[in-house]
This record gives sequence, C-alpha cells and structure tokens, in this order.
Amino acid sequence: MSKKILIIDDDPEILSYFKDVFEEAGYTAFTAGDGVEGITQCQVHKPDLITLDMDMPNRGGTQFYVKLRKEPELAEIPVIVISGVGPRPPVLTKNVPVLSKPIDPEKTLRLIKEMLAE
Repeated sequence: MSKKILIIDDDPEILSYFKDVFEEAGYTAFTAGDGVEGITQCQVHKPDLITLDMDMPNRGGTQFYVKLRKEPELAEIPVIVISGVGPRPPVLTKNVPVLSKPIDPEKTLRLIKEMLAE
C-alpha cells in the first residue's frame, strides 16, 4: 500500500501540480484548499505526511498546524511547509522543513522519502 500525502494549498494549480508529482512518484495524494478542509481530510484519510501552504483563507497554515498538533490521533503526522510567504512562522518546531515556492520536485521528493523513512 502506498504512503498517503495530504497537500494543503489554496491555489488549485499548485494542488494539481503537487498531486501529479506525488502520484507519479508512487504516493497516494489527497488535497485540501484551506486549513479547515485540511483537518477534515486528515481525520478521514490519516495521511502519512502533509505538505502545507501558510497563507490561505479560512484557517491558514499557522492555525492549521496548531490545531493538528492538538489532535491526539493526528499530532505525530510529519509536515513539510511549502510556501511563498516570508520568514518561518514561530509556531513551527525546528523539525518542520520549510521549502519556498517554486519547488524543485526532485529535492521535495527526496525530503519526503527521508521524512517517511523510505
């Protein structure tokens, strides 16, 4: 069974691009357009890893991350922040990698494999 990745971003083109990249690499990918939908998708699909944009409507990346870490069954899911927005938010722990858009797909996939211990 392939590992599951949840992509959270408010840009439909980014969601589609990341979904294609991850699925071509053998992962099962799910998407969410904001942090509210992201929490719901986490509860339904229990992803192995999450990629997270920080600047989104409704519940943005920071609020999503705080909520995720408070949910006992979701708190240990690894997160990679992929964002075009400024400095690292203070709420993120040091073990959360932050990549700037546009991403390098090969570098991103290597990081995902490392974080999933593949």
